[in-house]
Amino acid sequence: MSNSYNKKDIKKECRTFRTIASRVLTSEYDTFDNNLKRLLKYINETENIKKYIDSCSNKEDNFDIENDVKQVSSSYGQYAFESFIEEEKEVSYTYQILKYITDNDISFRGYTFGYSSSTKYNDKVQGFNDKFILPFINEIEGNYERICIEMGLDDNNNYFITNNGGQVNIAKDESTINATQNNYSEIDKLVNQVKNNIDSIDDDDLKNEIIDNIEGLQEEIKKEKPKKGIVNSITNSLNSILPKIPMAIELTAAITEIISFVSTLQ
Repeated sequence: MSNSYNKKDIKKECRTFRTIASRVLTSEYDTFDNNLKRLLKYINETENIKKYIDSCSNKEDNFDIENDVKQVSSSYGQYAFESFIEEEKEVSYTYQILKYITDNDISFRGYTFGYSSSTKYNDKVQGFNDKFILPFINEIEGNYERICIEMGLDDNNNYFITNNGGQVNIAKDESTINATQNNYSEIDKLVNQVKNNIDSIDDDDLKNEIIDNIEGLQEEIKKEKPKKGIVNSITNSLNSILPKIPMAIELTAAITEIISFVSTLQ
């Protein structure tokens, strides 16, 4: 389920990520494996990061992660992991490599061998961090920066965030017709008011027309992306019904209230 965030939430989340990432990047050999697991755990549990990584993945890339890890780990420095120019491929590949390493408890002693000519484990870990993990961390931080830019200067308004690789889409909670739970409960209440007064008219065809319209409006407003054209068409239909029921005062008032409520969402 998607959550809404304001800019303060995003800044706090980014600071936590940077702290955990920094522990990995400054690890000595004896703390590196655990710090890397800590980083992957945070990534997998943090919706904004995981969605960004997922948006970068492409089945057509057809990475052979298991084989790459085994080849690099057993090559005594002859091979290193793949490097990609495209952000999406680099993010997806690096994440999958690191996830495989942590999920399978692969020791750093094998796969870091080719990232430094030094014989010291600390230098090999540092070389691996600089050449393989740091670009991945920078790209995640870059995604946070894109989110903050899209959010603008306001720290308090809430937004829904979606990612498509390097593209970030922000939807403001209060935006047109993007109904919140408060809007859901309000439209339910107004629809019930109409139904409670529908028997004040005798024309069954007109009753069915009113019920069909208000239930159609209720259903459309509750969608993730309601269509303005459908909403406007239904409210126009309800407006055209009002002159036909001038004596049904309470029913007319209930329909008018629905029309007024919908106009505030647009």
